[in-house]
Formats: sequence, structure tokens, C-alpha cells
Amino acid sequence: MNVVCGIYGYQITCPIDLPGLRIEPRTSDHQQAERWARDLDSYQLTAILKATSISGDLLFNLEAVLSFVERLDVLISSPEEQTSEDSFAQFSPSITTHRRSNGGGAVIGEDAFFRSSRSLFISKALERLQDQRFCGETQFNILFFKCVETFRQRKPFVEVSYFLLYSGLESYARSVTEDRSINSSIPIYKLLTRPEYGFDVHQELKSSGDNRRAVATYTCLRNALFHNSKFMATGKDEKGAEVKLDMNDHLFNIWQLVALVILKAVEFDDGHINWNSWIDQQPFK
Repeated sequence: MNVVCGIYGYQITCPIDLPGLRIEPRTSDHQQAERWARDLDSYQLTAILKATSISGDLLFNLEAVLSFVERLDVLISSPEEQTSEDSFAQFSPSITTHRRSNGGGAVIGEDAFFRSSRSLFISKALERLQDQRFCGETQFNILFFKCVETFRQRKPFVEVSYFLLYSGLESYARSVTEDRSINSSIPIYKLLTRPEYGFDVHQELKSSGDNRRAVATYTCLRNALFHNSKFMATGKDEKGAEVKLDMNDHLFNIWQLVALVILKAVEFDDGHINWNSWIDQQPFK
């Protein structure tokens, strides 16, 4: 007999088939699905998960993956036996617990416009998260769950979000590059400029140019936060001149950069991701 789970807050209009699993949408109407999924005041039932069996670990990972896709907290109910032909009737149409934190918009385009993008990412992300050797060698799971935790906070704090993002990226970069330099900008720069990542960044602050692309920008801000509990930092460019930095001006940049690194880590590219979106704020092309 099949087991079913209710999925709350995930936008979907087309079924998704995964090994041993099927996700069925509550509606095929794009506008209705969007209203339900983006409701910040409550969790709306948007889909049903069907399987012959499902482990707690897989359910935990899938819930996080769907949350990452939406950049909103998504809930999946505990599995129960399917007792009705209409599986949706087994679940409450909405759950009200606390207000959901808006993470800034979906990371992967909606299935109404990019038919297979979300299913492809879900498959690749689950494969990576279930690969214990890969996660052990790269700390990918640490990077991924720290990123997801930033918008799962009931009351998001800038300093908590920033530290989660930077520390997750640092752990992943150090593990992948095997670089234990005291200056964490070095392994992060090495990671981002690898051919398979290919981000347009520079390591140090510059007197001219866009310092949003300087890894040192984010390291200076992390250091000011960690050591002095300050949102402001002062760095020096290649000429020794002071450069003043404000964490609030750079939170989006590191947030989106980490999301893009995760996409690269699972080898996802649907042809629609704008890999410069951490700078120009245009997520898709």
C-alpha cells in the first residue's frame, strides 16, 4: 500500500517523478499555485507526495530541497497510509503556525515556464545529499543546510543569516580546495575561480572596480561581525586606502552567490540560470 504526505508551500503545477516517489500538484493553475505557495501568513497545501515507503532521512532532505527551490520554508507532513482515492482529502488545506520569512524569490524557475528545471534540480540535489562520501569530503551538506536555515528562521536576523552563509561557503571551499590558509578569502577565491565554477571575482579589495566581486569584502564583514559584533567593516585596497563596507549592502550578494555555488556543486544547469545574478539581481535568462 502507498504512503502519502502533504506538501505545504511549494509551488508546482506539473507532476514530478523521482525514483520511488511521485509528487502530484493540487492544481494545474499557475496563478492559484503561486498564490498558495507564496502565502506568508500560512502554509497552504500545494501537493501530495506518494511512495511505497519513504525514510525519515529522505523526507528531511526533500523538505529542505523544496525549501531551497522556493527560498521559503516548505513543510512535508509525516507519511500515512493512503486511505482515499482523493489523497488531498486526507490533509488539512492549510496550516497556520508562524509567519514565513521571505528569502527573496525562488532560486529555480517555476514549472509553468521551465518545464523540467525543478524536477532536474530536485533529483540532483537529493543525489548529492544522500551521497555520504561526497558530503564527507566536501561538506556540501553543511553548505546546503546552512543556506536553507537562513530563511527558515522565524525572525530572520541579518547577523545570523550572514554568518550561516559565510561559514557554510568557507567550510565547503576549504574542503574542496584542501586549503587551510588562515585567510579564508584564499580558499573561497580558489573555489569560485575553478573552471567548473567560473565566477568573475577577485580576491582583494580594489581602488577601482566593483568590490561586490571582491572575496575580501565578505571576509572583512564576517570578521567585523564575529570579532566586534559590527555590521560595518573597514578594509584596505591595493593602494592602502581604506574602504568602508556595510553588511546590509552585501547580504543579497552573498546570499545569491551561495545559492549559485550550490547549483554548481550539484552540477545543475538548465540553461536558464543567470550566473551573474548575485551582482545584477536578475535570476533567470
